[in-house]
Amino acid sequence: MSNKVKDTSLVISNEVVNDLVKSTSISSKALTKICDRLPELERAKSAVGRTNSQTTSTLMTMTMLADSPYRQMKQCLAQIDSKRNALIEAHFNTQKTKVRIKLWDESEKELDHVKSQEAKVGIEQMRASAENAMKEIGMYQDMYDNIRTSHGIPEKWDEEDFEASEIENAIRMGFRQAIQNLMSSDRIAISTVEYWEQFGIHPMVGEKLTREYMASVHLELKDNKLPSVQSMHLFLDQMVETFKDEHKHSLKRIGVDAIVNHSYLYKTKDKEV
Repeated sequence: MSNKVKDTSLVISNEVVNDLVKSTSISSKALTKICDRLPELERAKSAVGRTNSQTTSTLMTMTMLADSPYRQMKQCLAQIDSKRNALIEAHFNTQKTKVRIKLWDESEKELDHVKSQEAKVGIEQMRASAENAMKEIGMYQDMYDNIRTSHGIPEKWDEEDFEASEIENAIRMGFRQAIQNLMSSDRIAISTVEYWEQFGIHPMVGEKLTREYMASVHLELKDNKLPSVQSMHLFLDQMVETFKDEHKHSLKRIGVDAIVNHSYLYKTKDKEV
């Protein structure tokens, strides 16, 4: 798709300004200057026209939503699906608008001609949005591929693979929430207590371990050391190793044998029995 963004239908001309602003304190020279600089708006919007920058999408969205690479890939797929559906909807809306434009152009009513012009501008604006959506789809596709390959996940992974990673993801998320709770209010939130219990972790044990980790970080800071975020990631990994089988106690209390019924999972054909 072309990177050209200048289009006369999107530029506010002196004629349009004079029609909209009959009486103004802005001088004619200043108005001309404003109009002449508006094409730069369309060009610059291409650089910042996304809802989120790639930096925000990659570091903030992916980091805060999930610890599991499968969860991160799921988020990529959700973003791609959302953008694709929006493009499909925009396509059909544009097709319907073009039909209306044809009818308005053939009409002898002055108002219909105005509607036609307005609709044509709307189509041009939609095209700019569509280009941004395509760029975001490409970005999330590349992100998906990078996450998958860097974690050694097979290309034909399935629901069984996804479910196998869920316990580890839940434990990391629970202890990350605990750190956030203690930093914001120096107390563990009830939601975190419930979350831990659901996965077989005694809330008081979880709080004790979290406070001990945070105390160790405070000691480093007191000694003018600056631990990296890897310190927290290592702590979360240790919590996974400590509690990865504790959910079995919750299963026993519920009265079920397994957390996942493999008979009802989507599996790739080479896994099917």
